[in-house]
Amino acid sequence: MTRTTSTTQRLERSTIRHNLSQFVVRWRERIAAWRENNESGTEQKYAQQYWTDFFSCFGINATYLNVFEQTAKRSSTGGHGRIDFFMPNKLIGEAKSLDVDLDAAHQQALDYLRGGTIKEHQWPRYIMCTNFEQIRLNRLGEQDERFDVTISLDELLDHAEKFMFLAGYESVSHREQERASIAASEIMANLFRALNDDDVDEAVGDAAPTNPEDEDERVEQTSMYLTRLLFLLFGDNAGLWQPGLFADLVINANGVGELSGDLNTLFNDVLNKPESQRPRRLPEHLAKFPYVNGGLFAGDVPKEYFDEQMHKVLVDACSFDWSQISPAIFGSLFQLVKSKEARRHSGEHYTSEKNILKTIEPLFLDELRAEARRLINSKSTSVKKLREFRDSLANNIYCDPACGSGNFLIVAYRELRKIETEMIVAIREREGSAGSMTFDISWEQKLSIDQFYGFEINWWPAKIAETAMFLVDHQANRELADAIGLAPERLPINITAHIHHGNALQLDWAEILPETNGQTYIFGNPPFLGARTMSKDQKADLNRAWNGAKGTNQLDYVTGWHAKAITLFGNRTGAFAFVTTNSVTQGDQPARLFKVIFDNHWRIRFAHRTFAWDSEAPGKAAVHCVIVGFDRDGRIPPKLWDYSDLRGEGTEVEVKNQINAYLVDGPRILVATKSTPISVMLPKANFGSMANDGGNLVVEAKDYAEFSTDSIASKYLRPYRGSREIIRGLERWCLWMDQPNFNPSDLSKSKLLYNRISKVREHRLSSSRKTTIERADVPYLFGEIHQPDTDYVAIPRVVSANRNYFTVKQYSPEIITSDSAFTIEDSSGLLFALLSSSMFITWQRTIGGRLKSDLRFSSTLSWNTFPVPDIDSTSKERIIAAGQKVLEARELHPNRSLADHYNPLTMDPALLKAHDALDKEVDKAFGAPRKLTTERQRQELLFENYSKLTK
Repeated sequence: MTRTTSTTQRLERSTIRHNLSQFVVRWRERIAAWRENNESGTEQKYAQQYWTDFFSCFGINATYLNVFEQTAKRSSTGGHGRIDFFMPNKLIGEAKSLDVDLDAAHQQALDYLRGGTIKEHQWPRYIMCTNFEQIRLNRLGEQDERFDVTISLDELLDHAEKFMFLAGYESVSHREQERASIAASEIMANLFRALNDDDVDEAVGDAAPTNPEDEDERVEQTSMYLTRLLFLLFGDNAGLWQPGLFADLVINANGVGELSGDLNTLFNDVLNKPESQRPRRLPEHLAKFPYVNGGLFAGDVPKEYFDEQMHKVLVDACSFDWSQISPAIFGSLFQLVKSKEARRHSGEHYTSEKNILKTIEPLFLDELRAEARRLINSKSTSVKKLREFRDSLANNIYCDPACGSGNFLIVAYRELRKIETEMIVAIREREGSAGSMTFDISWEQKLSIDQFYGFEINWWPAKIAETAMFLVDHQANRELADAIGLAPERLPINITAHIHHGNALQLDWAEILPETNGQTYIFGNPPFLGARTMSKDQKADLNRAWNGAKGTNQLDYVTGWHAKAITLFGNRTGAFAFVTTNSVTQGDQPARLFKVIFDNHWRIRFAHRTFAWDSEAPGKAAVHCVIVGFDRDGRIPPKLWDYSDLRGEGTEVEVKNQINAYLVDGPRILVATKSTPISVMLPKANFGSMANDGGNLVVEAKDYAEFSTDSIASKYLRPYRGSREIIRGLERWCLWMDQPNFNPSDLSKSKLLYNRISKVREHRLSSSRKTTIERADVPYLFGEIHQPDTDYVAIPRVVSANRNYFTVKQYSPEIITSDSAFTIEDSSGLLFALLSSSMFITWQRTIGGRLKSDLRFSSTLSWNTFPVPDIDSTSKERIIAAGQKVLEARELHPNRSLADHYNPLTMDPALLKAHDALDKEVDKAFGAPRKLTTERQRQELLFENYSKLTK
């Protein structure tokens, strides 16, 4: 007879193979009897018996799970039929009578799948067909996962491994986990709608309610209810108890009243209580559930009364295979369920595991994996050494101090458990106990979620993180059971991850994180907030984290986590890494942040240069981020990744020296503002002239005709250019009287002129600034005059981040530049050429400031620190000539603005060619043997030159 189990453990492979051998014998005898009796119509008579018997070999009670004869639409006819059996997310099957070709059964299954009744999140991974004597199994999915095999009944044992997925023995691809997690989040969104009105719309992400009492009471109750439902749905599929136990309760409830009562009893009197404390005469279908314990079921939840729609949605949820989800991805999506927009666009916002691994692999996983492989692959490694390494994993502390729903912690724990499982298998193989069931696995499996800590300011993600850590722990235990045949029993829950609900910058990290004999690893993705977008409270938190250190008020909010990490470590050993906006490695922030880090003897262990990080919150754009990891021991050579495509895969680049604060392989220097240029080749850059006139010395296009036809006022009319006019080619004028032919009596001869100048005087006299009031004595002059008296180059203060070249323009002295731009005298054209080169925009991007993401020119930072070496006269002439070619290429299209010329998608080939030739000359002048091809190459050369010029 077939052996089945009533325990929560999956059947062992050996048990399944024994069951299948008996199955083959039984059905070979039946088929022989059918042939002897010329029996026909075997599909209608015996299909369900066949499937029920087959599934029972794997410990599945198919009748209990209600998988047979589900109605579905056929794509070929539009009519409806009945699927022989259907297990959502897993398997669809069709049977045909003896000797019927299986292609017909396979096409029928596909016909049902394409008919539209089966929802996307229910799509199975396998199609299985039989005519009793043959079985066809078709694996769907990614190209490298697919197979399609037809076997005879007698060959079933030879192919038993292909069917082991029915008992949960299957490696699901990351892509399939992603799809399953997205589908699961859609189901949770549907449950949320069913339990609430769809108009519920609460903030998520950083703006979410911090505490439960800040939440709408109904939404808070629903959130907790959904978390408990999630646990039950997962447990039903993942072997925490008898498979389908919860689904049976939901599907076979005698009306919604009974379902409501059962769920309320389950939550408040069963899962949170050991058997000895449960109500007497508890119905058997509730008594079968184990004692869960843990914070998840602590405390009663308000009773929820279901209606038919709610029941339908929950039945749909029960048909999903929750064991296949990625807790990391699902957790990210689950926390968004309260947002109306997120529910409508379910599955679009989550942190990819690929981005999480960019942080934790070079921080600790790569090193641990390499050491594990070395120990396992070396024949000389003793069992003692293997055990020592395995035990060392359990001595470390792992903390994400901005953990959200726990995705970094989840992925870290999962990957560490994989390493531990490999070590356990290796130890058992060397001891000759592989597959042995005689040892207590708790002696061997030592890594625990108890070593994992998280800080999260919002209560709901914190609750999800705690739950998700248990889910990933159970998944890891199943993988351990696959490897050695047994795994630790986790129910009732006695060990949990330490997820602390609170403000990370106000918590005492050292008080929460215990001292350890191992390493402490801090990692995560703190909030992305700049100095200008922080609230008053956040600024206070940041200041407190830095102990009020000078200049820290201009740092991004994320640097508070750097400060807390530095404070925590003290005498601890370990490393830390954070995902941050790239602004902390640009402009004046590196000098403020990295000086403290370097002074505390940390070095950059690894870094991912700028790449696009998609926000988890709906409606928010991708952020340009970097990942920087730090250690103090220096054992591991530093690693650096560069991204030519910000949304593409990073390329690891060789680090010959060290990674500096700007994420460049170069000297450890911090570029600070300078009052004068460090290069003898560069004059000072000045602000343009500031009118300080209340708008009265400026003539807009609408007023130009009036002023140009006034014989007196027209004498003082000059073209006037600020950043907008320079870049967009717009026309604007000003009244400029700082010239030798100015005649004061002209003011009385032109009413137009007199009115404007009078208003300037009124404006300045109304000021509270002494210097402005003093300038009321000369109201016909600009408040500050910095106009060059030779040809000059005009530099916009801000340039779009997507430009390949900094957009500057040459002007004669008759064109007045406003204080929204800078000017540098440049009669030769050398400075125009240098500013137009890739070398300068590389320097600007690397050390210059930003306005949002756009490039912000600064005379003291971008220009005065620009490390131009001493250029010989020949090279200078070649650079000037190349710059002239750029001007000539622009003149081929004189009506185009600089914005048009330098649109990266539509740059004219002649202009590109001219800039390419200019770059060749400038690169050589800076010391390159030939034209450089990447930003990184130029950065390395620039820092080398900077180091020389500032010695």
